[in-house]
Amino acid sequence: MAVTIEDIAREAGVSIATVSRVINKTKPVSAQLRDRVYEVIERNHFKPNSLAQGLITKKTNTIGIIVPDISNAVFGKLTKGMNSIFAKQGYTVVLCESQGKLEKELQLLGILEEKQIEGLLFAGVDVNHTLVNAMLQRDYPVVLVTQEASEDEGVINTVIHNNVEAMYDAVRFLLDNGHRRIAYLGGPRNDFSSGKKRLKGYRRALEEVGIPVNESYIVQGEFSFEAGYQGMKTLYEENSKLPTAVVTGSDVIAVGAMQYLDNMRVRIPDDISILGFDDSEFATYIKPELSTVRISYYDEGVKAAKMLLRMMKGETDLPVTEYVSHKIIRRSTTKSLN
Repeated sequence: MAVTIEDIAREAGVSIATVSRVINKTKPVSAQLRDRVYEVIERNHFKPNSLAQGLITKKTNTIGIIVPDISNAVFGKLTKGMNSIFAKQGYTVVLCESQGKLEKELQLLGILEEKQIEGLLFAGVDVNHTLVNAMLQRDYPVVLVTQEASEDEGVINTVIHNNVEAMYDAVRFLLDNGHRRIAYLGGPRNDFSSGKKRLKGYRRALEEVGIPVNESYIVQGEFSFEAGYQGMKTLYEENSKLPTAVVTGSDVIAVGAMQYLDNMRVRIPDDISILGFDDSEFATYIKPELSTVRISYYDEGVKAAKMLLRMMKGETDLPVTEYVSHKIIRRSTTKSLN
């Protein structure tokens, strides 16, 4: 049977509180008392339970991370960036997948509180009023990453890229290269930042130069190869005049669209230019190489981790929202019409 803190206290002839003070160094005790407790600990090869220690010290060195899809490469990069900071500080990361479902997200918030995490990094799909309220009621601080709150803006600290500006710049890049018929294959309509805000940037860029938005040029779906394939199929079959360029909500959507166009013998970029979003590792492996919007999700993860650590230390001079930069990368799937 494992030795407990009660056993150590009984054998050393002291209270459980005294043993806790010696182990956790929360309050000073006499050298004689400390040595006696340590002697009993060593003789019994006692190893304090980290969770039990955390109940006393309120410090478990554990950080929670919630993402909607652990198979998505974006969240892999984010987590890698986060863990690069936490590992150096001696923290253990608990990674949870929510599938982007509100009920699951709320459940995980409670489970992680029971696990005595010290802070949470949250990547969701729609961070609504219900979620924000649930986060504010927790004992741990929360930083949103890659997703802003769709309601209660500015209440939860956030690290993200500017989705409106990034998509606006992507469309401007195509406009500057002579394209006027530009379609949009985007992410889910209920995804506040990566879905709705990128669509907002697309619309703004066209409206700014006086080009009416053609609603038949807008197709939204999941961030998947299949959604890109089926979305491009819809654009191809339902428009008598094809776009000269398609801007997409992710690189994987772009690859799905490229596959459909290849099946239809539509040449890229001679007939249609394709622009991705993310600059995933595979963007340079496919042929032709994918032009895209580069987002450093690793850096985003690093910034989010650093912000959370500052919040855990009680710092209050933090930006409510911190942005990482983006950059348009020209490769082989886009052609200038000028």
